[in-house]
Formats: sequence, structure tokens, C-alpha cells
Amino acid sequence: MSKQLPEKILIVDDEPDIAQILKLHLEEFGYITNWAADGEAALKQLSSNGHDLVLLDVRMPGISGVEVLQRLRASGLDTAVIMMTAHGNENLVVECMKAGAADYVAKPFDIDDMMIRMKRALENQQIVKQKKILEQEKEDFIFMLSHDMKNPITAVIGSIDIMREGRLGEVNPEQAEYLQSAIESCQEVVTMIDNLLDMQRFDTGRMQSRISPVNPCTLLETAVRHFSAAAERENIALTLNAKTRVPEIAVDSSILARVFANLIGNALKFVPDGGAINISCDCIERSTFGKAEIQAAGSSSEFASAASFVRISVTDNGTGVSSEDLTNIFKRYVQAGNASRRSRGGAGLGLAFCKKAVESFGGCIWAENNEDEGSRFIILLPGQSGSFTSENSIPEKLA
Repeated sequence: MSKQLPEKILIVDDEPDIAQILKLHLEEFGYITNWAADGEAALKQLSSNGHDLVLLDVRMPGISGVEVLQRLRASGLDTAVIMMTAHGNENLVVECMKAGAADYVAKPFDIDDMMIRMKRALENQQIVKQKKILEQEKEDFIFMLSHDMKNPITAVIGSIDIMREGRLGEVNPEQAEYLQSAIESCQEVVTMIDNLLDMQRFDTGRMQSRISPVNPCTLLETAVRHFSAAAERENIALTLNAKTRVPEIAVDSSILARVFANLIGNALKFVPDGGAINISCDCIERSTFGKAEIQAAGSSSEFASAASFVRISVTDNGTGVSSEDLTNIFKRYVQAGNASRRSRGGAGLGLAFCKKAVESFGGCIWAENNEDEGSRFIILLPGQSGSFTSENSIPEKLA
């Protein structure tokens, strides 16, 4: 087991006597120390040599200690900082803490009190470093899924599909049904991995969107056709009712298509045999907003500037969502209380992804529940002014 190296402390003070006293005390306690007589010298040392802690005087010639702290944080360095001053006041303390200081001591200081504060700041800094390491490991693991798990599963889907199509020998209807079920299970895993990866991309600001005007009816038509076979096997009526004239919306079509797939796929899990799922798309004006639309829209700047909106809803007559679950259902890793009654599982990321995606387009999403008659998920997106879909873009009803 390697021996832990002593912590390295930088003392920043324009008074050599005070700095020398501090150096002697700290080195007596086993710390390695350096000294900088002003802010510019301190920043140079911090940029070239790693330090675990900075004891930073507030008032110095040239740039002040507060400005040194602000520049230190702006540069990305997260070294722990304890501010020192003989002219302290409550407002100055607040300013230092807001700028990122770990603690604050007044001169003349008691060395025992100083050591306690330093130990606490160093321990907290170590916790922060460990947390960053864990966050990086988590991020690396999540993005590893893209290649080390998703690609093999995609290969499995392709192999099963070849067998299902009978290209390796005759397959009877029962066998084909089981093979199709295996394909759909694999596709669910791929969807969960995609949701996990995209949630991480949203969190880290790496989600790349190609925004362009899109016909929402066309995307919905494609989504319904994709799930029509699965709905037919479960004896579920899947219908699309879309107005023939709605505004175009500014979105990334591939991301919004995945939102639709998540909502429809989720509904299929909860609807019993013989049930129904209805998807609708229409145009709604701000003047006709009800309580739900007003509450969901909130203070979004996109909503403030739009006159017309596209409203998309996915309604089912399944097990429904309880009022208690409605407040949490869009949070990550959260599943509705009726999840135990469904035939297929999930990671609790589909709806969290939907919320992140819709909000990235300046829209909002919410759920309404009726435990006796199922649930309804509604998306509201600002329409593009003066841009409407073709009158013949989609039939009134697509079974």
C-alpha cells in the first residue's frame, strides 16, 4: 500500500512575517508549503504546480484575494480555498463563499482553529475529488454501453430475424411468433440503452440536435406503422387521428420520433388484450389554453412568443396512472406503482428521456390519469408561424 503524500499548501499574503509564521506552523504539522506575495504570483504558481489548499489573504496590492478566487474558479481549478483577512465583515464573508471559498478566518487567527478549518476543507475537497472520479467512471461506463452492449444485441436481432424469415430453413407460425417476441425483447434492451445514453448526453451537454421544420403528422404516421404489428398481435386497436392542417414544429425529427416510440411502446405494456390506444394531433391556439396547458407551459420563453401550438396526445384504456405517481413519473429510474402488473419491464428512463427531449425543443409534456379508463400523455410544442402542413399530408384516421 502506497504511503499518502503530505498535502501541499499555498500561502498567499503580502505580509512576509505572517506568511513565515504560517509556514513554520504548517510545516511543523507535516504540510508542504509555498508562498506567494500577491495575487498574480499566486495564480502563476497554481497554474503550474498542483496545490491541495490555498490560504488566501483578501486585501493585497494589485488584484484582491476575491478576484484571485474568482479567476481560479473560472479557470476550472477546484483547489480548496480558505480566505484570510483582518478587515472582515458579513458581506465580505458572503461574497467569498459565493465565489467558491471553502471557509473564512479572521486575523489574528488561532493556529489550532486554523488547523481544524484546514483539515475540514481538505477532507471536503477529497470528497469532491472522489465524487468527480466516480462521475467520470459512471460516464465512461454509460458510453461504453454504446459499443460493448448495444452492438452485440443488434447482431443478435439480425440473426434471429434471419431465422424468423425462414432463410435458414422452414419456420412454422408458432416458431415465428416466438422469434418475433425475442426480437422485440432485444429491441426493448436497445431502447433502454439509447435512453440511458441520451439522458447522459443531456446531463453533460453533449446531446446534439439537428433542428429543422418538421411535419408532426408524418412522424406520428411512421411511429404508428412501426407498432401496428405488435398491437395487432396483442389484439390492441392502435389508431391515429390527426387534423389535416397543423403548424410545422422546429425539432430534431429523429429524437422526437423516439419520444413517440417511447410513449406508444409504454402504452402497449399497460393496455390489456382487446384494449385501445389512440394518438391524436391537432392545433391549439393560446386563447383556448385550459388549466392543464397553462400550468404545463409555465414561463417558457418559447411559449411566450408563439401564437399557435401543436398538441399531440397518446391515450390508452389500460391500468392508468395514480395521482401520486403523476408527480414523479417523469423522473429518471421511477416507474409507476402499477409497474408490477405489466408483462414487460423497463429501466424507468423512457418518460424521463421524453421530458428532456420535449423541453429541449421548447415544449412541455405532462400526464393525465383516470385509473378506471387508462391514462393520457400530452405534448405541447410551439408551432412555426405561417408554416402549415399540407391538407393531404395524412389521412384523418390510420388504423
